[in-house]
Amino acid sequence: MRKLARLVLILAVMFIAQSCYHYRVISTIGDPTTEYQHKVMWSYCWGLVNKPQFYVVPNCDKSAIDEVRVTTSFGNTLLTLVTLGIVCPVSLEWKCSKPCQRVGDI
Repeated sequence: MRKLARLVLILAVMFIAQSCYHYRVISTIGDPTTEYQHKVMWSYCWGLVNKPQFYVVPNCDKSAIDEVRVTTSFGNTLLTLVTLGIVCPVSLEWKCSKPCQRVGDI
């Protein structure tokens, strides 16, 4: 009975303490004009099926990207573990910066 209670406690702590992690890439002049846009990218068979994988940002056509955030959640990590890395989702979020102002005449 004591081992079962300990196992339940460990599992409860694992689910309560779950979290996700983020990686952020930001420009030196942080001046975004858009809110975060979101896309989930999927990698299959350890990246062998869709290698390399590119995503063209559709809403930053007249400006640069101001910030990119790469995120994975507990569910994404669990899916990756259960499938032994065969399926690996990751969330991308980005903001566009203000367009550069032209200097001088053209």
